Amino acid sequence: MAFSQDVKDQVFRRAGGKCECEMTTCGHRGRCNAMLRGEWHAHHRKAVASGGDDSLGTSLAMCATCNRNTGTYGR
Repeated sequence: MAFSQDVKDQVFRRAGGKCECEMTTCGHRGRCNAMLRGEWHAHHRKAVASGGDDSLGTSLAMCATCNRNTGTYGR
């Protein structure tokens, strides 16, 4: 499944146009906060295959770099 454009727009606004990633594997402490310019991704907090859904509450706005660092990138 994929996020609707409406949910993506809401994710971007909620994030204030900045990456919401807090993964320690990315090398930043706390939230990334990189500006979401050009390519960015709405990322599932919990994969759909594991029972997640495509709602605003289960999404994160991620810069392309942080999204590539997820264990599910490209799946």
